Amino acid sequence: MKFVQAAKHGGAQNRVTRIVIHGTVSPCVDGGARNVARYFRSDRAGGSAHYIVDPGETIACVREGTVAYHAPPNTDSIGVELCDPQKGPASRWRDDNHVAMLKRAAVLVRQIAARWDVPLRRLSAAEVKGGKRGICGHVDVSRAFGQTDHTDPGTAFPWDDFMDLVRGDEEEPAPPKVVVRDGVPQWPGRTLAVADPMQRGDDVKTWQAKMSKRGWDIDVDGWYGPDSRTVCRGYQRATGLPDTGEVDRATWEMTWSWRPPAAT
Repeated sequence: MKFVQAAKHGGAQNRVTRIVIHGTVSPCVDGGARNVARYFRSDRAGGSAHYIVDPGETIACVREGTVAYHAPPNTDSIGVELCDPQKGPASRWRDDNHVAMLKRAAVLVRQIAARWDVPLRRLSAAEVKGGKRGICGHVDVSRAFGQTDHTDPGTAFPWDDFMDLVRGDEEEPAPPKVVVRDGVPQWPGRTLAVADPMQRGDDVKTWQAKMSKRGWDIDVDGWYGPDSRTVCRGYQRATGLPDTGEVDRATWEMTWSWRPPAAT
């Protein structure tokens, strides 16, 4: 997932109460997320969001642990922008581009919710105001607190269908379990790499924990993202492996077997 730092953002946040869905007021097309991200990066931008989603790509603009300026009061929330013009027939949400974007956004929202222990339920404006935890639209935050008059993602937004996608109509395949033999975690049988949706699992967390113990600056969160890739590349260079940024079998096994050269 590409990261484009937004110009406008606040301080740190260490919990998430609500995931807020927005509409960008721009076309739902491939490349739309990058266009919005470029706008957020500029000084003329009036706000920001954590993520922007179009039919083919998701762009991150603010780290989840940082407050984005998307739906005040912004603290303790994650903003997800969907590329949509916010006008036209309701049937547009059923065209190929919108359907592809909704599926992509649903996976993202499910991942965010898992990271912050947010229930996969839609919130009303009253529930938002009451501090309930879940998923809502910018319109619900506007009605709850009266700090903006935004109505996105719009009255035509297919909330029921979207929430079904967020919850998952089918069970996702479980990540492989890590088998430990003689105190050494064995190769889990899959390469860990940056993917969209982001790879998760005990194997990712096991590798991250070992790298952290080795002194690398890495979050042990069970999600293989750009930061994990950067650490992986650094470790591969240090150990003489090709710096692919992917934890293949050779990298995995080196993680537990390699010892730094003795000082001379």
